Amino acid sequence: MKERSRKLDPEAAEQIKEVMLRRRQELHVRGGGPRVLATSIQEVIASRKIGRVLESRELTQLWFSCVEEDIAQRTKIISLRNRILLVEVADSVLMSELASFHRRNILNTIKKQRPDMDVKNVKFRLNARLGSKP
Repeated sequence: MKERSRKLDPEAAEQIKEVMLRRRQELHVRGGGPRVLATSIQEVIASRKIGRVLESRELTQLWFSCVEEDIAQRTKIISLRNRILLVEVADSVLMSELASFHRRNILNTIKKQRPDMDVKNVKFRLNARLGSKP
């Protein structure tokens, strides 16, 4: 099959160039044109901090499965940063007990249930206001 080549007159070619230039400028102003859906969803999750809320709930559920109910009621998960789980504790006696006797079991349970989290340590921080709930 023969291809026909069309030659545009210089005026039409100039109009097409102007339209293309305007279109590029519009896309640049609006953010660059079409994007991958996954990227857009990640940006929405990050901007609304949805990921942190989900991570916090997940950590809390994991914590409740690792410790007894009375301990879970007197503790609160704060964060997981640099593979270190930070937990607030209501009183110093409980903090000492957790740090001395329960830390290794808690770490082993977390590693069994969620090996993808790769938690290397659990640190405890005192927060007396946790124990003052009516």
